[in-house]
Amino acid sequence: MSRSEDLNSEDYLKLLSTFALDLLQKSSLDEIFWLIADRAIAGIGFDDCVIYLIDRTTGELVQAAAYGPKSAEGRVIVDPITIPIGDGIVGSVAANLKPERIQDTRLDSRYILDDEFRLSELAVPIVLHGECIGVIDSENSKVNFYTEKHEEIFVTIASMAATKISDAMREEELQSTVRQLKIVQDMLAAQADELMSAKEMADSSNRAKSTFLATMSHEIRTPLNAIIGMSDLMRDTSLSAEQFEFANIIWDSSNHLLNLITDILDFSKIEANELRISENTIDLKSLVEASVRVCTSANAENQVPVLIKCDPSVPECILGDEPRVRQILVNLIGNAIKFTSEGQITVSVRAQAENLLFAISDTGVGIPSSDIEKIFSPFQQVDSSHSREYEGTGLGLSIARRLSRLMSGDLTVNSTVGVGTEFVLSLPLRVVSPQREEPRGRIEVETSKKLKILIVEDNPVNRLLAVKILGQVGFAADVAVDGLEAVEFVNKSPYDLIFMDLQMPVMDGYEAMRKIRSNVAISQPRFIVISANVQPQDVSNSYNAGADGFLPKPIDRKALVDIINAIS
Repeated sequence: MSRSEDLNSEDYLKLLSTFALDLLQKSSLDEIFWLIADRAIAGIGFDDCVIYLIDRTTGELVQAAAYGPKSAEGRVIVDPITIPIGDGIVGSVAANLKPERIQDTRLDSRYILDDEFRLSELAVPIVLHGECIGVIDSENSKVNFYTEKHEEIFVTIASMAATKISDAMREEELQSTVRQLKIVQDMLAAQADELMSAKEMADSSNRAKSTFLATMSHEIRTPLNAIIGMSDLMRDTSLSAEQFEFANIIWDSSNHLLNLITDILDFSKIEANELRISENTIDLKSLVEASVRVCTSANAENQVPVLIKCDPSVPECILGDEPRVRQILVNLIGNAIKFTSEGQITVSVRAQAENLLFAISDTGVGIPSSDIEKIFSPFQQVDSSHSREYEGTGLGLSIARRLSRLMSGDLTVNSTVGVGTEFVLSLPLRVVSPQREEPRGRIEVETSKKLKILIVEDNPVNRLLAVKILGQVGFAADVAVDGLEAVEFVNKSPYDLIFMDLQMPVMDGYEAMRKIRSNVAISQPRFIVISANVQPQDVSNSYNAGADGFLPKPIDRKALVDIINAIS
């Protein structure tokens, strides 16, 4: 190979032309750097050359390619080193963006010994848009070896390579980004599969839970329908004062149990923040008295008196969710009775600014201060050996507090061990005019028209209850024990109104309604579904099968009579 001092201008131009053509064919950083080293620099005739690239993550100059002793075995750098920007001659060139020719390295303290000591050094920055992206460095064993011509050719090579190096760096960064995105995409796809599997499991679990809750709701509501309905009918018979009180207690308690069943069905909605609070007129005196009556009748053996105190400033009626307020009060009063063996329990109601406060205070065992917040945590008890939630709710104080906050209020407690406890339920004070009801008496229809009515119900007690309610308002009714028998009845004789149960043996209410609706040869009756299946899907399916109305069990006599009046 020719020595650098033997190359003339024509040789340099030929070398640069060949380098430029070869550079066009290269696309990777590795290919470009090794082209500079073993084609351009070697072609000049130098014995040594190292090309440095600035690592953007560390800010250091990294040896990327070499020619001579640093790459004795070809395209492998022996003992590569890194140089911080600003350090040594190479680092200074990168920092200052200016070439440097060191004629005698023994006189320059910046010289960094790499593989062996050499006396001359030429370093040229690779600059693009005013930023250094690398350095071409060459060393020679002779003093004063590098000339201005050498520096000029290095600067030309660096300039020619700069744009190509920049393009290659961007391409590598792009490919790295693509690889990272592919990794992320694969991870997201795997997570999506896992989430889909988890969703399918959750959906399956939810379907099983919904089926269980719907079944339990139906099975519990069916006997409750008889208890509430019969006790309601009983209150309209000739009773002594004591008997009327007993009937009221049965009616109040069974209605409270019905509300608790509804709460159990709503529990999942509470957890998912999907529970909707309703608004209606609350008669405060009746609400508090009924709540106390339910709790005292359920704990008749407890002789601790429960006093009711209503401040004169308390309005007669407010706007709110009566069943939810009642649920909270029964919870609090029931707990007070349970944990108070002597003294008294006071249920007081007072207005304070824009809030209505229900305070339930007792002279019971009290709660340690360390356990105050614990009692509002789900399924937590102060002492599981004797302290548990009052029977029948399954919700406890944590749900009571959450219900109060859903109603824009709160539930707080103050307690002293051995002295007593006071729970305070605060609710927004929204005063409304009382809704005056007619004095209780027989519920009557508004028409003398005699409707032909069919009751379709498989439960004998509920059949009897429906017959009794209709008989009380002046209507006789035929009865069918299942959907198939109802279809046979209708095919033989037309009916004005059919009260249809849903869940029955042989043929359910849905199929019975569809069969009757599909028979164009008969006079079509009005269908009112009366069912213990009260989920939204049950109501929707009923209307889709041909129902004209839906009444949930237990049967509300007034609602039933209102429907008869509307049809008449």
